[in-house]
Amino acid sequence: MFDELKKRLSSAIKGMVRKEEDEIGKPPEEHGDAENENQKQGSAGAVAHIENAIETDKPIDAQKENTHVATTERDGKQAAGRAHDGREAIKISLSTKIKGKIVGSVALNNDDIAHFLEVLRVSMLESDVAYDTTEEFIGMLDRKLHLLRFDSRNLSSSMIGAVRESLLEILNKNQAHMNLDKLINDSISSGKTPVRILFLGPNGAGKTTMIAKLAHMLKSKGISCAMSASDTFRAAAIEQTEFHANRVGVPVIKGSYGADPASVAFDAIAYAKSHRINVVLIDTAGRQETNKNLISEIQKISRITEPDATIFIGESTSGNRIAEQINEFSKSIKIDGIILTKLDCDAKGGSAVSISDITGIPILFFGTGESYDALVEYRPEFVADAVLPNN
Repeated sequence: MFDELKKRLSSAIKGMVRKEEDEIGKPPEEHGDAENENQKQGSAGAVAHIENAIETDKPIDAQKENTHVATTERDGKQAAGRAHDGREAIKISLSTKIKGKIVGSVALNNDDIAHFLEVLRVSMLESDVAYDTTEEFIGMLDRKLHLLRFDSRNLSSSMIGAVRESLLEILNKNQAHMNLDKLINDSISSGKTPVRILFLGPNGAGKTTMIAKLAHMLKSKGISCAMSASDTFRAAAIEQTEFHANRVGVPVIKGSYGADPASVAFDAIAYAKSHRINVVLIDTAGRQETNKNLISEIQKISRITEPDATIFIGESTSGNRIAEQINEFSKSIKIDGIILTKLDCDAKGGSAVSISDITGIPILFFGTGESYDALVEYRPEFVADAVLPNN
């Protein structure tokens, strides 16, 4: 999961770090052969004094250094020999050590920032991050990079930290809008049960399997639940819901093939009330946002069941197509949360970064495999750590 996005972002960050480290490591700019030779000759004699001051963190004695340089320059032949032997040491001491120890931090120049941001922009767009989200992220990072000074001795970690902060700002947007655990626990505490959760989404997204995973998770937390087999459009769907319910050990309420799905959901709620079950998970037929008849059907189910939460389930491998589907569904029915399935099959992973941002609806969970335990609660830190290189 997130493999391509991580590879691209890692490459961009490492390229920027290498370039800046090369800049830090460059010797002073040369101004002509004769002048440069004199500088090298003088510096060769002074380098030991400078290096000793740096290594011991003592201040450099400028007067002593100047006297040493002047004395060395008067004896050209002797200084030339020392310059030849110590040329590499001069570069190391005067560039890396002085800039690293005395300067301590560096600011990135505008051209380097612009190039880095363009590489990031292309990397994110090619990894299925939505255009608007990419531009918002690039804008945040641009402002941050122009304001910050970076630790020259740990440039890679500093750069990753700056990118991570901007990414978390994007990933945290809209997440406060809904917390499923809090909704369920507050309802149980106040006696307002059963909590009714309605699920919808396109065909083939793994909706029924995901509902079973949620039932398994709730059961492991000591929260009782039942599944409503309200996908009566296909006979096999009823059997599938029953199969999963039996596997995870929760009751399933079903009707016959072709029955009114809203009636099945209503019966499931009545069953939960009479058996003091905390949560009802209502499965529905997969539908495309363009199918007006099925959209009308989900609206009817919603009117009758009055769900406490309506959750959209979609495949992360669909990329930004999911956002278009959600926006279309939202015109007909209010969606409170998103679950992305098959994240383990999504090499790009960019849609997980941008869907919440462009729809305004929080992501609740990721499906990461076939087992009932393969369910990951959405955390912005999880996504940021998954797409950025290790320090």
